[in-house]
Amino acid sequence: MPTDEIFRDIGKKIRQIRQKQNLTQEELGEKANLHYSYIGQMERGDKIPSLKTLNKIAKALNVSLDYILEGPIKYSVDSAAENSINEFVHILRTRPARQTEMLISICRNIIEELDAFEKENDEK
Repeated sequence: MPTDEIFRDIGKKIRQIRQKQNLTQEELGEKANLHYSYIGQMERGDKIPSLKTLNKIAKALNVSLDYILEGPIKYSVDSAAENSINEFVHILRTRPARQTEMLISICRNIIEELDAFEKENDEK
């Protein structure tokens, strides 16, 4: 895959994530400490960002850098599940530490109950 195409794909992915989070280019630029016009140029594949810049954008979007860099094949397998996971991670990252701990504890309890329910139904 040519380099230009790789960066166009990365730009498209950043645009998709940004739009899913209802952020404008200006808002993303502000969060990542980058000019909004640079965000637009990057999303179109006109500018090639450095890894440092991509890392700033990933942090501003609350996603991992590998999620932005990974090609579409890995994430197209079950994109609905991947989107849900990323949304949950985003929610956790935006809450204070104590609330995050509580949410994780609640999720563990729910999973234990679901597992017990499934095991009970399997035994019938």
